[in-house]
Amino acid sequence: MGRIAEALKRAEDERRRRLAEQGGTATALLDPPGGETLQTDEQVSDFRVTDPQAPELQTPELMLDQGIHESVVAFYSRSSAVSEQYRSLRTRLLTQNPQNDHRVLAITSAIPREGKSVTTANMGMIMAEIRHFKVLIVDCDFRRSRLGMLFGVEKKPGLADMLRGAATYEDVVQPTCVPNLYIANAGQTNGRSAAELLATPQSAATLRRFQSEFHYTFIDTPPATTVTDVGIIGQMCNGVVLLVRLKFTPEAYARRAVRLLRVNKIPILGCLLIGQDERPSGGYGYRYAYDYYRYGYSRSGPGKSRNPR
Repeated sequence: MGRIAEALKRAEDERRRRLAEQGGTATALLDPPGGETLQTDEQVSDFRVTDPQAPELQTPELMLDQGIHESVVAFYSRSSAVSEQYRSLRTRLLTQNPQNDHRVLAITSAIPREGKSVTTANMGMIMAEIRHFKVLIVDCDFRRSRLGMLFGVEKKPGLADMLRGAATYEDVVQPTCVPNLYIANAGQTNGRSAAELLATPQSAATLRRFQSEFHYTFIDTPPATTVTDVGIIGQMCNGVVLLVRLKFTPEAYARRAVRLLRVNKIPILGCLLIGQDERPSGGYGYRYAYDYYRYGYSRSGPGKSRNPR
């Protein structure tokens, strides 16, 4: 069994133990039928980073300098281990793009509250450290938007407003206090379906404009297993990074998210594992499994699993 599968198995066992201690009332909410397990291969590369918080398991309340929330560690602690490991992830993404093409990348998860918004914010901040890059972070979670809150722009017009004709591109794309980092808030759907707005020709044209004007665009999306939005957004992106929270995400849901993305022919760049660090220093750890799904799930072609289990 691969390292990631083992970690997810431990996380599932721990989650079941905690639910049992609490009476087990929530088990049915997260456990799908069928006893699915996540298959992986050991051919992965990874990294860890210690984070003083559990992103999105807490409701952001404290707004600090220039409207940026304290969970954007890459802004407040640029020399910390957290920031250094986000830079390691940045290096992996840059390695995947040797021609320095403009890229639009989606960040999603299997279930809610796994840290997508915080990860999107920190990755945007880290990528914007490269001064010749122009970077954009976009909140495409119209139902549960949080990215704008992290930068104090949640009341500004957003992408949904533009897609329904209530705002212009210039109204939506806002500069941040970082010179080459911009943000687009989620906005208000005003009763319109999120899937309906995202499936319009204007939505595709907007993402093409993002790709034309910005070197890297990171899009915060809803969970892959709960709504169809990621299937629509992902097809307009260069790839998706999937988040999995250890001791929180059932492994069957992680596998289901992979299957849904693959059915929609969306490239999965890797899996970002977030969970409690086992090292004595404590805190929370991040591990980026580069090309993990290429090795763990492909059954044919040059990237097929060499030792599927």
